[in-house]
Amino acid sequence: MADYTATAICEGDYWVIDVPGVGTTRADSVDDIEEMAIALVTAMTHAAPQDVHVQVRIV
Repeated sequence: MADYTATAICEGDYWVIDVPGVGTTRADSVDDIEEMAIALVTAMTHAAPQDVHVQVRIV
């Protein structure tokens, strides 16, 4: 299992999510942050979603 830390920052109507060493994406709500972070990691690393663990840090 691969562990990542995602940092989310509110930018008006959406959240900007940064996963160091992987990339940046956005979510429409705080409830979508973890899902979008996992989707980013799996898209960029080709890892299976069940093999990715993301810890979300909201600032």
